[in-house]
Amino acid sequence: MPLRFLTDENIAKSLVKALRNKGHNVKDIKEEKLFGTSDKKIVDMSIAEDRIILTHDKDFANISNFPIPSHNGVVLIRYKNLSPENVVKKFIPLLDTKLKNKFKKSLVIIKDDFIKVET
Repeated sequence: MPLRFLTDENIAKSLVKALRNKGHNVKDIKEEKLFGTSDKKIVDMSIAEDRIILTHDKDFANISNFPIPSHNGVVLIRYKNLSPENVVKKFIPLLDTKLKNKFKKSLVIIKDDFIKVET
């Protein structure tokens, strides 16, 4: 089942393309020319459009500012090597696992050595 993502401006175009190639619906902040949009507005947009935020920005993991029920889902990618090639290589295969079913209405933090899901 395809997911609906809202990619933060720090997400590489190559990941956006790879997500679309896998059949997912992606709205990219850069393509929409929404540079500098506040995190709060990105959260509001994700709720209004039923999209999961995909980001490298740790601010979205601050549950004091963004309690889990207040957003549609946040996937925070925090690999040590955040090069576009490495992120695509490591993240895209996760979309073929049951983990993708946990993205919605959760905070999912993905690191090299562990994945944390908070609901």
